[in-house]
Amino acid sequence: MITKAYEQLKTPKTLSEIHSRFNEIGIEWNESQIQLFLEMDKNIVNKNGLFSIVEGDLENKVLEVLDGLFKERPKIPISKILEGLTFTIGKAELLRIVEESDRYYTPNKVIISKK
Repeated sequence: MITKAYEQLKTPKTLSEIHSRFNEIGIEWNESQIQLFLEMDKNIVNKNGLFSIVEGDLENKVLEVLDGLFKERPKIPISKILEGLTFTIGKAELLRIVEESDRYYTPNKVIISKK
């Protein structure tokens, strides 16, 4: 079922468009259920009310966002980074990506700093 849902999200769509498409392909969820799915799935982004799957892997997307945020700053609180993301990711996953990165680190699991 998830594969069918992702197929519909290859191009950006509004919530009502997704609801309509899901019903057409046999995923009979109401709009609240779809909204929850869209908000919880880390592979889905919301740009200006249009939902689509993340192109490329999550690690690269996170590092691209961090590169943009860190242009002139040496460190940023994790809470600020999570607020600025256009896709859903948990703090633990963000920390894992940062720790595996060769550009960033976290000294205390509260802020992220450049190496």
